[in-house]
Amino acid sequence: MIKAQVSLYIFNYSGDRGELIREFWKIMKRYNLNFKANAISTIIWSEDENLFFEAIRKAYDELKKYGIILDIKISNVGPSPNYEIKSEEI
Repeated sequence: MIKAQVSLYIFNYSGDRGELIREFWKIMKRYNLNFKANAISTIIWSEDENLFFEAIRKAYDELKKYGIILDIKISNVGPSPNYEIKSEEI
């Protein structure tokens, strides 16, 4: 399984940057990737590494005209992204 934490920074867009972030999520959805989003980043995971990289490339190609940075941390180890820490575990 491939897992990634992706942060999208947009520089050359005067509109609602949320629109472009939602477009990024739509691309991930179009490629049937699993993801969870929060205010800082999006966690993406898939059993198919090729599909993952294809989706990231598609997102980059579609959004690069806005002057973006895709900050990506990729891993193939560790717990499932669905893992939730329970308060009693802390």
